[in-house]
Amino acid sequence: MKTLLALSLALISLSASAGKQLCTFDFKKDGSNLSWTAFKTPKKVGVKAKFKDYKMSYTQSASLDALLASALIEVNSQSVESGDKGRDVKIMTFFFKKMTKGTNINGKVLKATADKAQVEFTMNGVTKVLDMKVAFDEKLSSLALTGKMDVLEFGLQESLSAITKACYAKHEGVTWPDVELEFIVPVIKSCK
Repeated sequence: MKTLLALSLALISLSASAGKQLCTFDFKKDGSNLSWTAFKTPKKVGVKAKFKDYKMSYTQSASLDALLASALIEVNSQSVESGDKGRDVKIMTFFFKKMTKGTNINGKVLKATADKAQVEFTMNGVTKVLDMKVAFDEKLSSLALTGKMDVLEFGLQESLSAITKACYAKHEGVTWPDVELEFIVPVIKSCK
């Protein structure tokens, strides 16, 4: 009787695990968008732009949290695209080229859950951990990270002053140090 009961439980356990799908998650760089919004004028008017050139690395994972927690990104800050070529040149020349410790920006996700992530950013030789919001759009199969950064925390006072001076009339003498960040990346889910 004990043998029959043990055999029945083993079969139930085996059939339950056989019905489970094993899924993996990957990012897809095609269709991703790394954008930011900086602010000018006393009324804090937003100026949106994106970076065209960046490298992503990650590890295929069994969950979205684990996939996100494996992500690294390296951004070429000289690849600014705001929809205005003259503005792009000024941003690159008077802001990003003024960084004294290299012009790349690096990001590394340290910890991630379904709704938030801690991301370590290194810019201008300074490393800071920022809290970012995480949202998964199941319909679009994409993951979005959003957050804010204060460029003064990265030692960029000289860059901020230079861009304010170069764009004094259009900025009405004010360029704000806070920047909103948004990274949207498609996710590929494969199940067996």
